[in-house]
Amino acid sequence: MDMKKFVCFLCLLGCLALTVQAGNYRRREVTHPCFVTANTSKIEIKKIILTDEHTQVDAVLYGKPGEAAILSSDTYLCNENQKFPLREAAGVSIDGQTVPERIPDSGKQNVILSFAPIPQGVHTVDFVEKGTGRTIYGVQLTEAEPYVYLPSFLQTRRLEQSRALPQPQLKAGKAIINGYILGYQPSMQLDVVFRHSDWLFYDQWGQTVRVRQDGSFHIETDLLVAGGAKLQINKAQLDLFLTPGEETTAYIHLPRLSMSASRLLTATYGQQQKAWFDGGASDLNAELATWGYPLAINEVPGFNDMTEDLPADDFNKYVKHHYEKYKKELEDDKKVSEAYRQYVLLNLKMNELVTLGAKGEMPDNVQSPYIRYGYDYATYLALMERDKGQAVDLWEDVKKARTIYRNFIKEQTFTSDDKKELKTITQPEIQKYIKDKTDALKAKATLAKSNNSFVIAEIGTDVSGADILPAIIAPYRGQAILVDFWATWCGPCRKSMSAIRDLKKKLAAKDIVYVYLTGPSSPETDWKTAVTDINGVHYRLKKEQWDYLCHTYGITGIPGYLIISYDGKLQDKYVGFPGTDVLMKDLLRAGE
Repeated sequence: MDMKKFVCFLCLLGCLALTVQAGNYRRREVTHPCFVTANTSKIEIKKIILTDEHTQVDAVLYGKPGEAAILSSDTYLCNENQKFPLREAAGVSIDGQTVPERIPDSGKQNVILSFAPIPQGVHTVDFVEKGTGRTIYGVQLTEAEPYVYLPSFLQTRRLEQSRALPQPQLKAGKAIINGYILGYQPSMQLDVVFRHSDWLFYDQWGQTVRVRQDGSFHIETDLLVAGGAKLQINKAQLDLFLTPGEETTAYIHLPRLSMSASRLLTATYGQQQKAWFDGGASDLNAELATWGYPLAINEVPGFNDMTEDLPADDFNKYVKHHYEKYKKELEDDKKVSEAYRQYVLLNLKMNELVTLGAKGEMPDNVQSPYIRYGYDYATYLALMERDKGQAVDLWEDVKKARTIYRNFIKEQTFTSDDKKELKTITQPEIQKYIKDKTDALKAKATLAKSNNSFVIAEIGTDVSGADILPAIIAPYRGQAILVDFWATWCGPCRKSMSAIRDLKKKLAAKDIVYVYLTGPSSPETDWKTAVTDINGVHYRLKKEQWDYLCHTYGITGIPGYLIISYDGKLQDKYVGFPGTDVLMKDLLRAGE
């Protein structure tokens, strides 16, 4: 072959190679793409086909049988720099402008969506239906799972089987959760809600959890007995087991948790570990975050859509079928611990009964020594009395406690009748729990008042040593706290308070508590007059209490300041006024 022909041959090979590369890119398929999180369970992506002409998304629309299948015209794919709008759709009506197809009896409708082409080099996009707010974040355009940095100490940790469940003894106390959501980005909208089964006053709405920019969060909750709690992150749920008086640290793999709640991906991610734990009940919590069995029949995806219009008999069959299905799977599952199996079966059985009882009569009762660990425990006891005429376990005490607590919410104090009723409660821990809860309500009222006025507060004269500061700041956990050491005779103290008054106005929208401490060197009459001009919470301490705090925290002169972060930890300390700019920076950081 002469040189000219050889060069032509090389050119031809090059052209063929480019053609093959272009051909590979022109049609690239990703089946069941992974994603980071989603704020909707109504639509899931089954397949993405990328070509030079368009991007095809095969999706599944979930809903109630017979419901209209409608999608907003303002639907698009996007990344940080580009937006790829919806062009065409099949199997769904855009904005209802055409006669919409109906969701079939299966509860799911297959749809095909065509978007503008995505260029090569883009590896992730968000799916956004702006008209409804539905968003799927971090959809992968490769077969890979979203990257999440997992600390080395978690990578080497092995899943251990839980030991036997502890006896469900009453013990009023606070449970603390420090959490880290791995894979979270501040650009994502996360709806994080914490719920637990409070026997006194069940909060259907739950407690909204603030997630900081680094993905960390902090939760504190009062408990009367160890048991179940739920952390909902968008449409995924992490079941927890909490113990009064214990602190738990949770490291949550956001993509795996999110994908385990996906009906298309649960087969792959339902039994992968989605969180790791240190502290209280860490082994049981790790199992709850791994094996993927639901703890409630009525929380199975699509339950409401599929049962809303069912006749009573069909509804009962549907609920019982799902309970028996999960029961058999659990009993046959050799990899789970016995403690995990007992806990999940208890919750499934109790939820089956209260779900049936909500629409009719409970057909059975729960046989378990761990009955108090049921998330639906209080509802179950109420239905047992209604349907079986039995006041089971602690129901009489719980009823009295609920009435007393609700009356306190209305009156902001105990009536004489409620004081008498409180003494008839047989369980001392329930009495203590009511006191703890009402003290917390008083603290909230004090805090609200202190934002616009002064509040004189007290700690017991018997509180001493290391208990002094915790007793002062305990009612205000969850807020940043500025503790100001001062005296009525101290000119620099009063001068700094004038500057801090302006600081308070600038930080008025922030959750910050201003606590003022003085000792017996401030004459009580002068002190009571002075505080009327200082909005905040004021304490006048005994000499021993004042001296202990000043010595322990190095307050060698006044004014002196402690900055306490939202989780109750000492963050900064100053002797002498450091200036409003410094305090503002510290207080904003303490609340993050």
